[in-house]
Amino acid sequence: MRRITLDELSAQVEAAIERAGIVYTPEYVDRLRNKGRLRTAEKRELLRTIEERARAAGLEPIKAYY
Repeated sequence: MRRITLDELSAQVEAAIERAGIVYTPEYVDRLRNKGRLRTAEKRELLRTIEERARAAGLEPIKAYY
């Protein structure tokens, strides 16, 4: 078994993404996101809390569907 560093693994993954022609635009990433149709009420409340805390800290929250 050959061992590699995380940097080597990262480079291999990046190369594979490039070969596949994937470009991580905001629209592409949004299509990959879980839209949350089956989320529990508890998870929805957790996502709301995370968003509120980010805004209170002056940060732009990560887009979440709840």
